Amino acid sequence: MMSKAHGLGLFGITVKSYKTNADGSVDMKVDLTEKFKSWFMYMERLEEWNEEHFNKWFLKTIGDYIGVDPNE
Repeated sequence: MMSKAHGLGLFGITVKSYKTNADGSVDMKVDLTEKFKSWFMYMERLEEWNEEHFNKWFLKTIGDYIGVDPNE
């Protein structure tokens, strides 16, 4: 099932869509503002944008919020 979700515009992250898979996992598509990217690079001490680093951080952050370890 593909759904549209509300944005987290205040934080610079907009969830464009999400899809729940048969195994219970979820695929999400997000848009990020340049301001968020700059903040993220500063906080994570990155010299340039790193999509893989962001994805790991995002999964952990969402997992912490809902109480699920994304590595399980």
